[in-house]
Amino acid sequence: MKTRVLSGLALVVLAGVLATVAVASGSTHTKTTSIKIGVSLAGYSTDFWSSYVSYEKQFAGKYGVSLIGPVPANGDAGKQLTDIRTLISEGAQALIVNPVDSAAIAPALQYAASKHIPVVSVDVGPSQGKVFMVVRADNTLYGKDACNYIGQHSTGAGHVAVLEGDLASINGRDRSTAFVDCIKKSYPNLKVAEYATKWDAPTAVNDAKTALSTYKDLKGIYVQWSGPVPGILAAEKAVGKYSAVGSPDHVILVSDDGVPFEMSDIRSGILDATVSQPANAYAQYAIYYAKQALGGATYKVNEKTDHGSTIVNLLGNLEDAIVAPLVTKANVNDPSLWGNAAAKGK
Repeated sequence: MKTRVLSGLALVVLAGVLATVAVASGSTHTKTTSIKIGVSLAGYSTDFWSSYVSYEKQFAGKYGVSLIGPVPANGDAGKQLTDIRTLISEGAQALIVNPVDSAAIAPALQYAASKHIPVVSVDVGPSQGKVFMVVRADNTLYGKDACNYIGQHSTGAGHVAVLEGDLASINGRDRSTAFVDCIKKSYPNLKVAEYATKWDAPTAVNDAKTALSTYKDLKGIYVQWSGPVPGILAAEKAVGKYSAVGSPDHVILVSDDGVPFEMSDIRSGILDATVSQPANAYAQYAIYYAKQALGGATYKVNEKTDHGSTIVNLLGNLEDAIVAPLVTKANVNDPSLWGNAAAKGK
């Protein structure tokens, strides 16, 4: 895939050179044309998605494309279908879509296909319908990493709470199933209390309060995104269950995303770990694959990429399984982690 990347960038550079020559010669016959990519997101009110949008604008410039949107569906699958039709009517030649619902996105994908508009799905893959590529990390590993961290750092028997994302999302299902299966298989001294939050931070915080009050032997909490973390820490303090990471009675807290405040919390010893879901790589390769789709590129399962990942099969679609590392005190200062770069404004 390295050859394809260089070729794609070379085309962008060549287009710029041609435009410069045309302007210098006073030609009226040569002009630049910009690829228009429509962007539909489930929403971007969180720190992760706000960062993603910033990176997307940055990489749009790098790859020489113009973006229509991003248009947030605000968690409404029906609105997202309408949004996608509107983006196509506004001239989008390709689409980048972060589905609200893995199954409900199917009619929008069918409509795009009928208009010969390629679609790249980012972060959430469809469970029905075809896309050119899914840009997404292996969410099963998110759940396993959280399970193993909590299991290896807890002592004795007790309960662990998992604050699940929306189970209508393949991400929520993968993280939840992997976490629960791993605990049952590898740490039978721990029992799982499951709470379905639908990615709603107030719900997750309330569920954490319930777990803290219900289970006196609570050993850990796995929350599947970063938004509820401050509220969970506040809830622990309110009920007298808060203690620093490493303390004997500490309730282990593991989250997902890798946003700047999580990096700070890990350094401060108030958050144990997070999975760094790479907002920068998601933005970059979503745009990259949209351009590749328009250029007629093809990929296959087990193909290696030039950025350390592998193309895999996800429910009948191809997925670039982007690497998402577990971040702890041991590696939190790694400058390659996107949350650290974002904190410095890079």
